[in-house]
Amino acid sequence: MGALGDNLRRLRKQADLTQAQLATRVGLPRATLASLEQPGANPGMQTVLAVAKALGVSLDDLLHPRPAQRHYKVTARDQQEYRAEAGRFVARLVSPIASKGVQLHHLTLQPGCRSIGRPHPMGAQEFFYCLSGAAVLHIEDEEVAVETGSLVQFPGHRRHIYENRHAREAVVAISAVVMHLG
Repeated sequence: MGALGDNLRRLRKQADLTQAQLATRVGLPRATLASLEQPGANPGMQTVLAVAKALGVSLDDLLHPRPAQRHYKVTARDQQEYRAEAGRFVARLVSPIASKGVQLHHLTLQPGCRSIGRPHPMGAQEFFYCLSGAAVLHIEDEEVAVETGSLVQFPGHRRHIYENRHAREAVVAISAVVMHLG
């Protein structure tokens, strides 16, 4: 929790709130909130969650040090891979794991692949962009054909399935999930 104090102070000021105003939102005495902005603060998890909620930020925003760099590079070795359908569906997370509010996946659907998508939190939007091949998305009860160069945006919390009906050609796509559009 070493970064809590600095992050809390910075995020509170960005929200244009005084300590007293934020303390009221959180339901804490102002002196308690002031102590959270000091080095060595060690609050309980419920307090940290309440502060994050009141500021509208993630726990990562409060607890992790700010990056020293203004850019991130994710090498192929650092990317996490998820496989389904006996390896015929591959989703590689190419965005930084610590990126806030956005997940970017490189998808490969081998011929005949049909994979159930993981639902995202309420309010998330998924952008599915087909780089090559032709995919079919099933969004709830609707079927949407997605040709090379086409993009489909849909509410990510809805039940969805990715499908490649082609017998010989793989589908390569990018899926970007934005947790909350402002």
